[in-house]
Amino acid sequence: MAAAVAMLFPAVGATLYGMEAFDPSPEYRYAMGLGASLMMGWTLLLIWADRRPLERRGVLLITVLVILGLASAGAYAVEAGLIARSMMVPTWVLQGVLSLLFIYSYFRSLRIREEVSLAEGQMPLEEAAAAFLAQKSFAIAGVSRNGDAAANYIFKRFKESGREVYAINPNTESVEGEPCYASLRDLPVVPDAVVVGTHRDQAIDLARQCEAAGVRHVWFHRSIDRGSFSAEAANLCAAYGATVIPGGCPMMHLQPVDVGHRCIHLVLDKLGTLPSTVTVGRRATTDSDARLEG
Repeated sequence: MAAAVAMLFPAVGATLYGMEAFDPSPEYRYAMGLGASLMMGWTLLLIWADRRPLERRGVLLITVLVILGLASAGAYAVEAGLIARSMMVPTWVLQGVLSLLFIYSYFRSLRIREEVSLAEGQMPLEEAAAAFLAQKSFAIAGVSRNGDAAANYIFKRFKESGREVYAINPNTESVEGEPCYASLRDLPVVPDAVVVGTHRDQAIDLARQCEAAGVRHVWFHRSIDRGSFSAEAANLCAAYGATVIPGGCPMMHLQPVDVGHRCIHLVLDKLGTLPSTVTVGRRATTDSDARLEG
């Protein structure tokens, strides 16, 4: 925010960095206006991340990149003779200290979250994903007749891997050349695991079907946005004893993982979007998750 003030008011910036007789051009003011908007926006982003520091820890590493960009701009100003090196050194020291603190906080948050989560009886996401994929039969809800839904890709990959898999869509009788069923009740077997890839408004109905069938493993497909995730549906499944994975995609764990899902997995993990641990048979979401439903 301090940087934004110096950008919006050139006189302040000139005083801070000892720039005498500084007469900013309209082009300079325009560029600084853009920069100030970004600085204020990033300040709000950090405040947002602070509300859920463990889940949104990825913002810390991204902020380090922003600081490096600012430090590089300062180095350019020194080399161009706009700012004396002695005036820039304190800013570089501050930027270095902040970068180290952000990096330390990020890795510290990883340890804290794991300690807290495991103490509450949860299991790591990787372990939960492996247990999910180790099941015998699967139902994929949310497949599309047009073949363009994420659920279709999951269905095809499961078929190709030799798994016993069933498609769920009440609006069609076949998908990807295979029979399609209206609900879990219509399947010839009770599936061991269900992937919920429907719109989140339909997730609660799938959760009730899972409860009635006694499905023990439920995965709510979720990427950067909420996807198929519903706090109410996830909590219902956890309450009756199912292991619920409330985010990510099975394709991030089904070997061999394709390049696209490897990249998505990495990005979502750094952003803190993926659940690092999964609750077994208990409340699978937080109050802040539930507030997202409003």
